[in-house]
Amino acid sequence: MKIHDKHLRSLLRHGYAVVPQFLTAAELARARKGMSSYFPSPEELAATPQRYSGLINEIDFLQREFPFTDDALCDIAVHPDILDFVERALGTTDIMLARGALWSKYAGYGDYDQPMHCDYQGNTLVYPREDGDYRMVNIILYYTDVTPKLGPTRVVSQELTRGGSLWPPFRSREEYPELYEKEKRVLVKAGGMLIFGMQTFHRGSAMTAPSGVRWTQHLVYRARRHQFCGYQAWPSFGEQHEMERFLTRASVRQRCVLGFPAPGDEYWTPQTLKGMAQRYPQMDLTPYRQAMIR
Repeated sequence: MKIHDKHLRSLLRHGYAVVPQFLTAAELARARKGMSSYFPSPEELAATPQRYSGLINEIDFLQREFPFTDDALCDIAVHPDILDFVERALGTTDIMLARGALWSKYAGYGDYDQPMHCDYQGNTLVYPREDGDYRMVNIILYYTDVTPKLGPTRVVSQELTRGGSLWPPFRSREEYPELYEKEKRVLVKAGGMLIFGMQTFHRGSAMTAPSGVRWTQHLVYRARRHQFCGYQAWPSFGEQHEMERFLTRASVRQRCVLGFPAPGDEYWTPQTLKGMAQRYPQMDLTPYRQAMIR
């Protein structure tokens, strides 16, 4: 268990928890290699900026959504220790990955200084609850060191905001100076993690270093039963080779967090098993066959 009960207690009390060194050195190396297939290093960008003009001029190009071409990045999105923690935080094993995205920020290119905000407006159709399985778990994994000059995430403890209205979700420094006075920087080494809630005010800050990059992976988890929550509808990626590859090689548990029917679900019949074998010829369907027989 890499995410301990003390981190859960911090999440419940403050609305956030910092987990240093969540990834092993090997996991981090594989993740950074995967990130480099999508984004240039700061040195590559500085040497040939014209090659990456689209990347810099359009912020959408600085983000990539799950599933990824790189297996390591997909595996981290459904990391067993993350799934274990989310189940404990929500009090249910019936959880879903709501979003998985990569993000790259480069010092000297663009303004990354965000207003203080909560993330719920883009992740749920309702006002957020953070009790039981109504909670949504936000995670940022850092693949580069986060220093004071490389745009650290800034968070405000819910001990200072609990009980107040969360509307509006975006708050400027001019109108809400007290929020900015209470913020704390999240400074972690590469491989560290920030966990926070939908009621937690936070923001990305400006990158003031002359050069450098901040590579991150962003995850959101929710309980399966709450259909008013969520960011992505994973079936929309069903035609992508990356999704086919992920589902083929994933574990039963990992498939379930994308909404795939579990062994024993009434979906499984001789006909659907036959069709699945045709659609995913390399997938091990043994668990689904055995559950249907039982």
